[in-house]
Amino acid sequence: MKTVFIKILFLSGWVIFPQLGFSQQVSLPAFSFYDLDGNIVTNESLDNARSTLIMLFDPYCDHCDQQAEWIAAAAGDFKEIQLVFVTIEPEIEPIKDFQKRHFGESSLKHVIFLQDKDFAFETYFGYTDDAINIYCYKPGQKLPKYFGKEQEAEKLLKFL
Repeated sequence: MKTVFIKILFLSGWVIFPQLGFSQQVSLPAFSFYDLDGNIVTNESLDNARSTLIMLFDPYCDHCDQQAEWIAAAAGDFKEIQLVFVTIEPEIEPIKDFQKRHFGESSLKHVIFLQDKDFAFETYFGYTDDAINIYCYKPGQKLPKYFGKEQEAEKLLKFL
């Protein structure tokens, strides 16, 4: 009897706990980062009526370069989507170089580069071991998809 009870608990944990974990990240979390001028930007600063892609990046990361390249190459498809790039890089110049290298002449008007000076990204979005963190939110700030590695633009657009 005890074995049956433990099996039921174990099996129900596989059904219930993953759902609880996912439901905690369904909405865009409250966050606070800094723009490149040092001003605070929060989740409230974003336009909830637009799809939003949030990407944790490193300006020296090859994976991040590739992802930004793919997005920039498909700029026309991303023109109505908010692109929020967040980094823990403490220096402004490498961030600006990354921004200019990928989006300097872009037609994208909704590209935001932010610094995570307080190293709080994982507190807001959760910890991963992935090289790149991409979160796709549809209007209303629902999280339909997370990517832990770079994705071609067409794939990202399916979830935005």
